[in-house]
Amino acid sequence: MPKPPISLSPKRGGAYPDRDLDCQMAMEDIFRAVAEEAQAAGWSEREVADALIELAHNHWFAQDSKDRMFVGAAGVIIRKPKASPEH
Repeated sequence: MPKPPISLSPKRGGAYPDRDLDCQMAMEDIFRAVAEEAQAAGWSEREVADALIELAHNHWFAQDSKDRMFVGAAGVIIRKPKASPEH
């Protein structure tokens, strides 16, 4: 029997308790499939685990940097420098 389609959507909108766990559970089958595909291609289980951890860290750091950039830039207005008068 084929597997039912995977739903990645949150169980409900907005913030709620255990939303992060729901996200993990929604992604688990896909995560395992990626790991299995990599192992089937010849990578060791440890190599795959290390790669997935590094990819997750890199993704988190990129998001964190983006968040910090927007928070740091909040309220900053960049103005065109005034032209100096010619004498």
